[in-house]
Amino acid sequence: MGSGGTVSLPRPFCNCDNCAKARERGIPWARTGPSLFVEEESILFDTPEEVRLQIEREQIAQIDHVFYTHWHPDHTQGVRIFEHMNFTHPSEPSKKATNIYIPQKDIRAFQGNCPTLFFYEKKGYVKIHTVNDRTPIRIGRVMVSPLDFRRQDRTRYGYLIEEDGKRVVYAPCSVYGLFLDEYYDNLDLLVIEIGWFGDTAQVRSQLPKDHVSQDHISFEENLEIIRKIGPKKTILTHIDGTRHLKRDGDHDFLLERTQELAGLNLLVGYDGLRTEI
Repeated sequence: MGSGGTVSLPRPFCNCDNCAKARERGIPWARTGPSLFVEEESILFDTPEEVRLQIEREQIAQIDHVFYTHWHPDHTQGVRIFEHMNFTHPSEPSKKATNIYIPQKDIRAFQGNCPTLFFYEKKGYVKIHTVNDRTPIRIGRVMVSPLDFRRQDRTRYGYLIEEDGKRVVYAPCSVYGLFLDEYYDNLDLLVIEIGWFGDTAQVRSQLPKDHVSQDHISFEENLEIIRKIGPKKTILTHIDGTRHLKRDGDHDFLLERTQELAGLNLLVGYDGLRTEI
């Protein structure tokens, strides 16, 4: 649905080369916030601020379940979608509440940073469920297993999605230091954040110790993870607009860089990308 990151492209009021190209050409150079939709059982992962427009663009007719990876604004600030979907006037019949799934480990962070979700539960728009690490949830034909990355200093989740023997992991953000186990084995598809570009050791040596790039994954480190997992195909997402002044803010550059790594079967994500497993 959306392939952007913390900041979407184009950035407001910015006329740099990458933002100008995204504004002029649109998708795939333009990107909205990170989200994934699984057509089977109408399952959505994350609600970025543009999610209502994403749903309209992709002509999605129904969403019954929403899983959250973590509370950060680029993954949650489209929560008003539940009001758009489920608000009714007193004269209209009530609509069925949308099921929302939040990691139990992160519930207090959601309560503090995303209070609108809990207000919507009181209004009857949503029903909040908590999920636990590596405890599968069956939704019709689809099995969804929450995957805690198991970083002691932060809570971030991905999800293993299974149906008819097919296995997909969605890990769109903050995968630096994630814990790998059998849940990542034999993947047909891995959807993972792209990371930042540059010589990892050199860049980190020149940055302050508290800089965000010190504990956020580089593209080089991400390639190591992909090689360890060995998925049949990988889609790179969370392509961040904070990199708009650098070459990796350009879709054309990303295509060239990934084509150099043809053996890994990498695909640069873009808004509206559809794939069948």
